[in-house]
Amino acid sequence: MRFAERMSRLGTETAFEVLVRARALEAQGRDVVHLEIGEPDF
Repeated sequence: MRFAERMSRLGTETAFEVLVRARALEAQGRDVVHLEIGEPDF
């Protein structure tokens, strides 16, 4: 399987930044489907 080159620019730090932003949106009452870290819960 070959991944897009832009995938190489995503690192662990980026994933955690997305997680922090997603949790902030949830705190504001927004619905968020977490696909940034781990297994999705659906």
